[in-house]
Amino acid sequence: MHLIELYKKQNFVFSIEIFPPKTEKGMDKLKMTLEKFNGYTPDYFSVTYGAGGTSRANTHEMAAHIRHDLGVPVMAHLTCVSHSAKEIDDVLTKLKNSNIENLMALRGDPTLGTEHFILPEGGYHNAGELISAVRKHSDFGIGAAGYPEGHVDNPDKDDDRKHLHGKIAAGAEFIVTQFFLDNTYFLRWRDKLREEGANVPLVAGILPPSNWKATKRMSEMCGVSIPQDLAEALLKHENDPVASKEIGFVHVEKQIEGLLREGVEGVHLYALNNLDTVKRLGPKLREAAGTSPACSAD
Repeated sequence: MHLIELYKKQNFVFSIEIFPPKTEKGMDKLKMTLEKFNGYTPDYFSVTYGAGGTSRANTHEMAAHIRHDLGVPVMAHLTCVSHSAKEIDDVLTKLKNSNIENLMALRGDPTLGTEHFILPEGGYHNAGELISAVRKHSDFGIGAAGYPEGHVDNPDKDDDRKHLHGKIAAGAEFIVTQFFLDNTYFLRWRDKLREEGANVPLVAGILPPSNWKATKRMSEMCGVSIPQDLAEALLKHENDPVASKEIGFVHVEKQIEGLLREGVEGVHLYALNNLDTVKRLGPKLREAAGTSPACSAD
């Protein structure tokens, strides 16, 4: 099943993103945690790719576990970084043989130890080229990334949206945004894209701030603005992890409420493998999506 079918059938879709640990012990622990995540019945999971494609085997293993052992639809991330076109084809074949039907197609972060994206020999320049290649290879459902405040490598927001339209034209069926902390940026971006003719689902990526230091680092790395009231509250309690975590949860709960009022088509929860995050936000998101998922993996 392509995930776009969920977005067509439901007014709102609840999804959770996880990352595959590097060790076998970590993988086993996450599989147990996913059993608890699944108690909140997300409509699908997505599994990230490591920096420079370092965890691609674990991405495949975890996606296959979700697809076959949990019976939940899954989207595996795939990046251009460090892979030739032939290597990408091999990954696609392996995913298809495991009945993993959905991909998040990304350019990907620079290889570890480098600051900028380096074109792999015989590889793809960007997500648009990757999406075109996936379309030619096999029948995958394809998601792509969007950046409400513009991509950190591209300060020209108009040009960044133009690039996004290119990804849609290449075959991206829905867009999941990078996290944002101020709904205004998402709503302006969404409305502008609609005015420009984008007619695919635009899904809001939500990441609960955990503390001031981590939030500041992530925001600078991703080019995301921190609302003044949130920054002041996190700074005030930077030495109190419990209070900081609560501040973050309250902030994203308000974000979610505002997005639901605005008719957002889905929330993609960047859980960072954290059970507390899913416990806190899962019930509200499940309620918004309906009492049970519309579809199983089969």
